[in-house]
Amino acid sequence: MWEKLKALSQHPAARAVHAFCGDPVQLYSVFLIMSVMYYYHEDFTWLYTLLALGMSFVLNKFYDFVAKRRFLGPVCYIVFMALGFYLVGMLTNLGQQSYPISFMVWFLTPQSVVEFSPLYTISIYLLMVGFLTSTVYYFAKVRYRMVMQLVIMLIPLSFYAKENIHMPALLVILLLASFFLLMVYCRQLKPNEQVRQIGGLGTGASIAMYVAAFSVIAAIIPKPQFEADREFIDNAMSYMSWSDVLMKAISAFTDSTDNTVAVSNNARTIFYAKAPESLRLRTQTYSYYLADDSWNVIYEYDKPESPYRDDLTYQPRALTQAILDAAELDADFAETYNLSDIAEVELPPQPLQEVTFVSTWYNTPGIPSPTRSTGVTAQSPGSPNVPLTNAKISNTNTISMTLAREMPTVQYYSDTYARYQAESNVLRRLHNDTYGELLDAAEDILAGSDPEAAEVVHTAAQEFAAAQAELAAVNAQGYHSDVIDNLAEEITAGLDNDLDKALAIERYFTEQDYVYDLSYTKPKGDNVDQFLSETHIGVCYEYATAMTLLCRSIGLPTRYVQGYNMGERYDTKIDTDQGTIELNYLIKMRDAHAFPEVYISGYGWVSFEPTVAGEEEVSVAENQNVMRWGYVLLVLTLLALGFWAILPFLREQRFRRRLPGMTPVQAASAAFCRMRRSLHLSDSTTVWGLYRSSEPFYTAQEVFSAMDVLLYNPTASSVMTAQQLADSYVNWQARRKAYEKEQKKLRKEQKKAHVNV
Repeated sequence: MWEKLKALSQHPAARAVHAFCGDPVQLYSVFLIMSVMYYYHEDFTWLYTLLALGMSFVLNKFYDFVAKRRFLGPVCYIVFMALGFYLVGMLTNLGQQSYPISFMVWFLTPQSVVEFSPLYTISIYLLMVGFLTSTVYYFAKVRYRMVMQLVIMLIPLSFYAKENIHMPALLVILLLASFFLLMVYCRQLKPNEQVRQIGGLGTGASIAMYVAAFSVIAAIIPKPQFEADREFIDNAMSYMSWSDVLMKAISAFTDSTDNTVAVSNNARTIFYAKAPESLRLRTQTYSYYLADDSWNVIYEYDKPESPYRDDLTYQPRALTQAILDAAELDADFAETYNLSDIAEVELPPQPLQEVTFVSTWYNTPGIPSPTRSTGVTAQSPGSPNVPLTNAKISNTNTISMTLAREMPTVQYYSDTYARYQAESNVLRRLHNDTYGELLDAAEDILAGSDPEAAEVVHTAAQEFAAAQAELAAVNAQGYHSDVIDNLAEEITAGLDNDLDKALAIERYFTEQDYVYDLSYTKPKGDNVDQFLSETHIGVCYEYATAMTLLCRSIGLPTRYVQGYNMGERYDTKIDTDQGTIELNYLIKMRDAHAFPEVYISGYGWVSFEPTVAGEEEVSVAENQNVMRWGYVLLVLTLLALGFWAILPFLREQRFRRRLPGMTPVQAASAAFCRMRRSLHLSDSTTVWGLYRSSEPFYTAQEVFSAMDVLLYNPTASSVMTAQQLADSYVNWQARRKAYEKEQKKLRKEQKKAHVNV
């Protein structure tokens, strides 16, 4: 069998394939490049890999030339590097002309938040090919350092770690297997009394079996489930700090977002906080939803542009109370808007709440805040209340400010007040079709008797007008579909007020068995329509998007909001220049969240939570994926082993069928060689040497005499026919096996007798 394989390996085609892509150094470089390019351009990884095979082959030949020339080699390498950097520089300059950020910012920024750039991606590819192939070659063939090869493997892993995403299981297996092959290939063992160097094919078989066993066992054995604390790693490597800085650097042009807001499972702490309740915190709003399943901003509403002001909003209770006061003062007003029976209802108090943030990063951009924020103050060393001179605010009350050592305290009115029974009883009498007229009438009624209440109503009227204008703008140019319109009408059928409609849509996802699955990969081309009508699987992005569009479809002004879900309790104390501060909440990277804000008549903007509860089992899903590949490898390995086990039998049967059809001389030569190999005799063994070795089980001397004559006197072919030789060969093999079986049985009996003695 080995001879056949050796002959096959010497075939011109096999030699060409081995020369082109059989070098473990080259393969390790290719898999490293593949891993990096899968991160940057997943769809065309196969193309980058094929090109890398050719390029690495050429480069390895070039490096061989460089390594052999003491003076000319380094000069050629320097010229090669200079030309490579010139080409990359030319491509990046061309890319800069059509892309809004520099190459370095694009390279260091998580790819989930930037658009694909063909020229930048080609530049990355050329850099990775040149750097990885030369580095792997140097530490494998020039200066043997397998520890450095392991460090090189961390390069592609760092790209995935930067965003805390998982490298595909197949890539991990290929990378580790190629690393192991490289170690074997570069081993520095010399044969001696203790170490015997196996032949090429024997080595290959041993390596293949070891790699297969290692891959299968490592993949199939269940992995322990635990939540890793990445905080130390993130601090040490500054991945997330870099991402934060880069996100700030590209904030001027990142006017869109997609479902990547919900894929982080990073445990890195962003803020400590002190608050009286868990909160949904906003950092950015988006207005336009596009058919490609992304959100875009309307500049005049969403982007912070005007200087910060203190009077961010009014007290919702004050607005509701003003409407009730107007109903109490004017019976016609009360009757027109169905408020007569509740005009004298006493509303519960609505206190002004505070949440204080302590940033764990230096220069954190943006202040997370509840929906109904009314003001912000900041504390810094030596000054308990720092004016927000560098802060800007949008029409949506989104505050942008770079925090260094300041500790912002945000004042807000809780959204839960809208669901208090006394408050909700009033809100259920109001509808946005008539709400604008109601506010105008209430302002006129209150103008003479209660100017302060009239001012609150006037502010609410301006806010409502802006919300309606925003709704008209997005409905005129935004996304529409029959799926959304029909479902919105179905959910809200029979309801006649804003609050009940919003609550019905919020409850819909839980009642209809929608599934939250952080490991779910949305098929390309799917958007909110497929989520609502087919899959019913998604993360907070899908739920917030769906509720936003459903509410807009029935005339409710609604915003898609991104921020954080602050719900993890963590009681601690920190010492500051202002003294010791007690904190009770954590906000981590994985708390990134999306939710809708709906304008409710009589109250204003309210946040809702349509996302159904679910377990974020990213590690479980990834382990299952790895195990699936492990089982695939196990099946392939078992098939290979099974084929390897029956291959001698198949080859023996094929030989026996072919033997009678040969000439007597050919049959004698083939049978002699096969019999000699069966007894593990050397190639120098003669026919009579084979006879002496066969005497314990086969004594037909005439057969060996005929073989001897046919091998050394081919003209005497009449001494025995090929069929007779074939029959004799089969008889010889049967007796050999019977004899070996008897000997094995005898050795067992002798061993047993020796043990008993």
